[in-house]
This record gives sequence, C-alpha cells and structure tokens, in this order.
Amino acid sequence: MFGFILTIIGPALPYLADDFNLKLSEVGIILSLRGIGMIFAVLAAGVISDRYGHRIVVLSGIGFWTIGLLVFSICRHIPVIFLVWILIGVGFGSVDTALNSLVAQTSTSRGSSLNKLHFWFGIGSLTGPLVAGLLLELFSWRLLFFITALLTLGYGIFMFGLNYPQLETKAAKQAQQPLKSISSVLTVPVLLLGIILFSYTGVNTTFTGWINTYLTGDLALTTTLASVILSVYSIGLALGRLVVSLMAERVPYVRTLLISVTTALVFASTALFAQHPALVMIAFGLTGFCFAALLPIGLAVGAKLYPEITGTVTGVLIFFSSMGRTVLPGLVGIIGDYTSLAFSLRLTLIFIGIMVISTIALIAARNKQRRKVNNI
Repeated sequence: MFGFILTIIGPALPYLADDFNLKLSEVGIILSLRGIGMIFAVLAAGVISDRYGHRIVVLSGIGFWTIGLLVFSICRHIPVIFLVWILIGVGFGSVDTALNSLVAQTSTSRGSSLNKLHFWFGIGSLTGPLVAGLLLELFSWRLLFFITALLTLGYGIFMFGLNYPQLETKAAKQAQQPLKSISSVLTVPVLLLGIILFSYTGVNTTFTGWINTYLTGDLALTTTLASVILSVYSIGLALGRLVVSLMAERVPYVRTLLISVTTALVFASTALFAQHPALVMIAFGLTGFCFAALLPIGLAVGAKLYPEITGTVTGVLIFFSSMGRTVLPGLVGIIGDYTSLAFSLRLTLIFIGIMVISTIALIAARNKQRRKVNNI
C-alpha cells in the first residue's frame, strides 16, 4: 500500500492543478507537506517502536492514511487539503519506520530481507500509476483516492490480525531515554547514510511526483503513456530490489551502494535529457533499477551499526529521507515556475552526485575505523 499511495499522487497532480487552478509551486506544496508529516512522525515512531512495540505504530499509521485519503477525496478547500497531506505524511512516517525496524530487528540477513520488503513497495509503485492512469482517464481523481482509502482500511484490518514479536527488554530500556537514544546514533557513518537517503528519497519522490507533469507538458506525451513510463520506473525499482535481495549478503553493503549511485547518475542523466519516448522510458526504468538498493541497504547498514536499537536508528535515517521528500519536490516546483520543469528536474542530478561523494566518504570512514581497530 505504501508504494501505491505514494505514486498515485503524481498522475493526479495535473488534474488537481486544473480543478483548483494551482501553479507548479503550489502543487509542489502538497508533496512537501507529505514530507513534513513524515518528519513529525519518524523519530517518535522509532523510539515508540523500541519502547512499546511495532504494532501500535503500524496500526496508527494506517489509520492516519485511511482518514487522510478519505477526507482528501471529498474535500474542496485547499487549506484543508494541505492539512490532510500532513496527516497522510504522519501515516507514511509511522508505517515506514515501524515496518523497516521490525524487519531489521527480526532478520539475520538484513540487506536481503529489507530488499524483499521494499520489493513489495516496488509492486505498489508499479500498480499505482497504472490504476491511477486508468481511473483518471475514465472517471476522476476523487474516485481514485476514495477507492484507495477503502483499500487502506482493508489493509489495516489485515494488519490488525497479525502477531507481532515481543519487545527486547534492553531495547525498551534504552528507548526510555529518547533524546539520549537518538543522540547516541548520530555518528559520522549514520550522518553520511542520512545524506545519501536524503538525496535518494528526495530525487525519487521528485521523479514519482513530477514525471507525469514533465512528460505530458514538456514532451507532449499522453497521460496514459506518461503513466506507463512512471510504471516502468517502478518496475525497475521492484526488479532491482528482487535482484539485490538475492545477492545482498554476498557483496559488502557499501560496495552495493557505490555501484548503485554511480550507475544511477548515468541513467538519470540520459532520462532527463533524452527526447525520444522509448529512450526516456528505458532510461527511467534503468534509473529505478539502480536506485532500488539505496534505501533498504542504507537502512541495513544503520541497523548493523546499532542492532539493539533498530527502531531509533531507523527513525533517524528515515527522518533524513523525509527531509528529502519535503525539500526537493517543492524546490523543483518553485524553480520550475521561474524557469521550466525540465530545467528544475535536471538539477536533481546534483543530488545524485552528492550521493556518489557521500558513499565514497562512507567507505573511507569505514576503512579508517577498521584501521583503528587493527591498531588497538
């Protein structure tokens, strides 16, 4: 459901802009407010997961989704819509942190297991634009989000019936001092991981949010073809995570990160400068494939560093990723108003470059740490 909800907003943005006569910068506010909601949620969700368990955080987050999507589907007032997307963002942050922490805490093969979890995100991201394109062509964006609200309600009922693992006493004890718990994980490797996830999630959210508008506007493609290209991007994410889940424990995590970010820079550059629809589609698909490992492997590295408080370190890393979701999509909209959407989207390549530099720095920090240990 996470990937589905996250990607249906992109195809719906042009329709929403027409209905309410919004500019690109105003439409971008919706994407940024979703990120603000996540920022409010993730740090608290991580500590609460460590202290009280994952169940309460997961179910609360799904409840926020359901209420927010239902109100959004019937609301006709922009200020209320803005508030609703903050609430939906709180739901995103809660569910994202709790589920990632749960998998990292209970699995011995974190990289593989987290990639399998995020593979299903890719499936949701694939089906989201396709379903959205169909319903938008035949009906309206309101029906799309009303149906999605009903689906999240069903998902919440399913998750309510599951059994959740018992809390580990040591993690719960550490989480009783949330500020100390959070500050203890703010080391150089975690901060570098945070920069990587800030940039990745910001660029990924920008792509899923603005690809349709860019393709239908700047390249004059149909809504259906633009939705197909977005789905191909999501297919790349899903397939990439499936492949990485099979090999994650055979290749060092940081090496996987470096290969992913460097190849992503090449393919994203091609996608954003190409004019032929087929080349754009292939390049976006390969960009998604290369992006696939970044979030799950980044979270796996963090959990490996702090296995006793996975909820807290996961919350900190998702806090950085939420900042990316908040800043970059809105920034692209604002710059697009003054220049063009094509130009502002190409600026995201700078952040992919930052990922490359941060990954190299992370490898250097890890090697320095190993040398210190060997000298003891």
